[in-house]
Formats: sequence, structure tokens, C-alpha cells
Amino acid sequence: MNRQRRFHIIFAVHYLRYGLLLCLVPMLQALLAFDLDSLWAALRQDAVILLACAAAALALWRATAFRLEDGAVKVTQGVFYRSYHTFGRASIAALEIARPLYCRMLGASRITLYFKTNASPKSYSMFLHKKDAAAVADVLLPVRSDTSVFEPTGFERLSFVMLSANIITSSAFALWGVKQLDEVLGQNFQQIALDTFHEAELFAARYLPTGLAFLVTLGFAVTGFTFLYALLHTAGFKVCRNGGVIISKGGFVTLIERRILVACVSACDVCVTPPARLLRRYPVYLSAGSFRGGDLPVLVYKKGEERTVERLLPNFCPPDGPLCMPARKSPVQYLWQPGTLLALSLALCGVASYAMPQILPMLFVPVVLALAGLLVSLEGFFREGLHKNANRTLSVCYTRFFTRHEVCVFTPDLSYTLLENPFSVSGGRCDVRVHLPCGLRYRVRGALQYLAREIPFTL
Repeated sequence: MNRQRRFHIIFAVHYLRYGLLLCLVPMLQALLAFDLDSLWAALRQDAVILLACAAAALALWRATAFRLEDGAVKVTQGVFYRSYHTFGRASIAALEIARPLYCRMLGASRITLYFKTNASPKSYSMFLHKKDAAAVADVLLPVRSDTSVFEPTGFERLSFVMLSANIITSSAFALWGVKQLDEVLGQNFQQIALDTFHEAELFAARYLPTGLAFLVTLGFAVTGFTFLYALLHTAGFKVCRNGGVIISKGGFVTLIERRILVACVSACDVCVTPPARLLRRYPVYLSAGSFRGGDLPVLVYKKGEERTVERLLPNFCPPDGPLCMPARKSPVQYLWQPGTLLALSLALCGVASYAMPQILPMLFVPVVLALAGLLVSLEGFFREGLHKNANRTLSVCYTRFFTRHEVCVFTPDLSYTLLENPFSVSGGRCDVRVHLPCGLRYRVRGALQYLAREIPFTL
């Protein structure tokens, strides 16, 4: 494919969203004036704005093209001020091909390139035809055959769905889906959903107090949306490795394929979340170059079966026991925040027990959350630290919110920040921040000062 090819027409439609934002200005003026003449004037202005933006987007689309040549992608873009981009195979750390439902209906794909260095830009996206996107991927990160490493089925599939669920993403997906149904079918599904939620709350109120029934119903609703989104997002998921490239594929509504160059993997993060503790299966996220891991783990492995990760990353080295000396740490540094929240929650429960007994069940929720945070912080007191491994990798263990992160850092391209205060200096301790090229940052508390000062020079 040495001749120039245009982007998909969705590239032009994608720019029309800026025109829609500009259309809000005349409509806001008409709303302030609140008369029919202002409304017609605003509609005429909006029509002119949309036509102008459509003409500009179409001109930009016609002036934008790409060409595959000598193992590189060359992109030409711009109307009056033209820019030329060259993305060579040697500069790519990872790429992602996403095909949302609207792209699949029009035969388009969105391909995003992630580069090895953290220079600007960190990534570059293109809307291409399906065949063109596959050709670009094969030129930049070629794959000849797939050797399956992880393809969850049965209970492993259920575990993968539960550990991949993201509350924020799935909630946004649910709200967007309801709005789309309202527009397409012309029915008020938002009101139907609210009525259904209210009926479920009344049913739960028969067995639980009113406030607690609302929280329980809301928790079940959010969990259901989260599980449904994760089920659709991980349908048909599998991970393969071909030589030095890791390939992950999956999705139902949105098809996503990611290719990651193994030589560019900077860190492997094992997230020990509360569901992971219950299932005894741990999700693994990879970062490579400017790629920060995405919204899906690359795989989930069972405790004691670290060889599954080693099939993808031979240098993976999980932490063997605690990476610190708890006797040299300060318990106050770890426990004061969750301990304070727990004390305040208990104090509120004590006041509510005689002032407002009806809201006492609702106050048990922050008590449970604060207690869980206290337990996780206590675990961090005994396990959090960093250690240089024999294979020249760096193991980092730290806790954040309700999750323990066990990170194996492969790249020596790191920067460190040591934080000290008068109390830590007297105890020979300091906090260490490890900065990766992609912008991720790991903070380890209570590290021994003399060991932390040697880390940048011993890797």
C-alpha cells in the first residue's frame, strides 16, 4: 500500500462535535431573550455554524491522507497549514484497534498508536477503513500466528468479568445507553428505571430500615450495571503471544484489539482488590511506553500459578514475602488516616444512637468502609516496600485505597523522588516515589533511607 489513502469519513464527522458546541452560544442567547424571534435567529445561526463546520471538516478530511512505506506510516494533514507525520516501527510500543458499534456499521476502525518515549504527542489516533487499520497494525507491529496464553472459560470467565468490572465506566455506559434508548424509541426509559428502582427500594424496606434499603438497592443496581458492562466488554476475550508481541482481543459491543511490544513493557501491575482476595485470582495490567494499561487486565491468574504471567513476560518476578522491615516503620504513618475516619464514624454512630436512631443503620456503612481501609493500611505496614531482584528488575509493593499493588518494574528508565520529614529522618526512613516514562507513579512509604538512596545507582 504505497499509494496514499484517505481516512474514513467518520474522521470528518468526528470534528462536527465542535460545531455542536458552538451552536450552544446562539441557543443560550435565545433562552435569555425568551421570545420567538430570538429562537428563529438562533436556529438560522446554528444552521450557518453547522454548515461552516461541515465544510471545514470535509476540507480537512480531503486534505488528510496516509501512506505505508518502508515499515512506517506517513500521515499528511492540514489545509492551509500542512503537517507531515512519520511513525516508524521502531518508535511504536503498543497500538489499539477499537471498533465501536457505530464504526462497525460503517466499516471503520479507530487505531491509536502509543510511542516508546514520553515525548509529545504521547499517542496518535486515526479513523481508518477496517482493512487499512489492519494493514497499519501489521506494518508497525506484525503478527504472523497467535499462540493462546489466556482464554478464560467457565469459572475463570466469571472471575475475569468480576475483576474487570469498573464502576465509573459501567455507570457512564448505563446512563449513555438509557439516553440513546430515549432518543431512538421515543420512550422515557429514565422514568421507567427510576420507578423500577423505587419499587425495589420499597421491597427492600420491608426487611431493612429505609435509609439502609436505599443504599443496598443502589449498591445492587450499580453492581448489576457494572457486571453487565464487564460481561459485554470482555466477551470472547483472549490473550496471545507471537514472538515479541502480546495480542489481546475481546468485546461484544465494542471490539478491541491491543498489540504490545514485549521489549517495551515497562511494568507489570498485579492488583489485589477485594474481589480478587475473595476469588484468589489476580488481574494483571501492563504499561509500555506511553501506554498505561487500558481499562482491561491483560490476564487473570490463580494464586500460586505465576507461570501464566511468565509465559507472557519471562522476566516477571513476583515479590517473595514482605519487601520491608516493619520494625523500622512508623505505624502512625499508615494508620492515622483510616483510624481517624473510623473514630469519626464511630462518634457519629454514638451521637445518632440517642439523637436520631432512625439513621443509625446508614452510619454503619462508613464504619465498615473505614474499618476495611484500616485493615488494608495495616497490611501495607507489614508488606509495603521495594526491592531489587536478581534479574535486575525492581519489585514495588504499595497500597492505595482498598487495593494492594504488586508491581514488577522492567525498565531502567526511571526517576525517583525521596521525601523526608523531621520524624522520618530521626527514624532513618523516607518515602519513595517511582516515576515511569508513561506517567505512572508508585509511592512507597517508610522505606529505609540508606537503601532508598542506593536504588537509582544499583539498577
